[in-house]
Parts: sequence; structure tokens; C-alpha cells
Amino acid sequence: MPTGILLSFGHALRGLVEVTARERNMKLHVLAGSAVGLLAAEVPLPSPARFALLLAVMLVVAAEMGNSALEALVDLHTREVREEARRVKDAAAGGVLVLAVGSVLLAVAVAVANHDAVEVALERRSVHFRLAAGALLLEGFLLFGRSGSAALDGIAIAVGALIVAFLGVNGLSGALSLAAALLFALAAASSTFARTRHDA
Repeated sequence: MPTGILLSFGHALRGLVEVTARERNMKLHVLAGSAVGLLAAEVPLPSPARFALLLAVMLVVAAEMGNSALEALVDLHTREVREEARRVKDAAAGGVLVLAVGSVLLAVAVAVANHDAVEVALERRSVHFRLAAGALLLEGFLLFGRSGSAALDGIAIAVGALIVAFLGVNGLSGALSLAAALLFALAAASSTFARTRHDA
């Protein structure tokens, strides 16, 4: 690949990590997206439902990135309290809210439409659901814990990554499992970024 393309990917990844490290709402979206990926991958859903959930997660994360970029641009232009700046920020946040609420409604609709499959999965794959809950707790710790300890963060990353990998190998949807794994990696990277920024 040409060096320019690699640099562009690097800048994009750095942007994802920085926004996740700094923005509370992005942390919530990353955690919610991981929950969708880990839990939905344990249910034998039809392909259209899986694709819809995956698309919803990606759209919410992308919208929050756009919202954060727009807020930073407004702040770069003016630090004054101005009605125009407020309208721009509120409109961008409203767009994210619409997507987030729509994603929740979609997840509920998928769960209701596949009620029998969800019940069977809860019975037959209960250990997997417990492991998923553990991985989400560890991810929440990385996103919101602010332990400041490289050792604690390292343990959380290692254990969480093992759980996510196990669930991915044994899950029913490679795409949803991969999305959850990438979001966990984003949480881990943002935790490391926040700690190094704090130490600097």
C-alpha cells in the first residue's frame, strides 16, 4: 500500500482512539455496540437482522465521531457563547440521538421478532452470556474506570481479550463477533491513551 494511504489510516485510527478517550458519549456508544455484538452473536438470528444490527452500531459510532469533530470545529472558530454555535452543536447531537434511539428500537424489534431463538440461546448458551457480561464489565472498567494503573489496565485488557476471542471463535456470527472485538480493542487503546496523556 502507498505510504499516504497507511498514514491516512493511522490518522483515522488516532482520531477514533482520541475521541473515545475524551468523550463520555462515545464511550457509552462503544460499550453499547460491544454489548450488541457480543450478545447478538450468541443468538441464531437471520442474516438480515445481523446485518441491520451491525449497520446500526457502525452508524451510531460514525455519527458520534462526526458530532465530536463538529464540536471541535465550532470551538476552534469561537469560544464565545453564541446562539449560532449552540444551534450547530445541538443539531449535531440531535442527529446522534436520533440514530441511537433508532438503534435501540431496532435491537428491541429484532429481539421481539426472534423471541423463541433468544429464549433458546439464553438456556443453551447461558455460560456464553455470563462470559459476555464479564467482558462488558472489563470494557466498562477500561472506558470509565480511570484506574491510572498500567498493571490493572493490562490485566483487564488481557482477560477481556481472551473472553472476547473465546466468544468470537464459538459465536454464531463472525461479523458481530468481529465488531465486538474491534470495539473492545478501541476501548483498550483509548484507556492506554488516556493513561499516557495523564502521565505526561
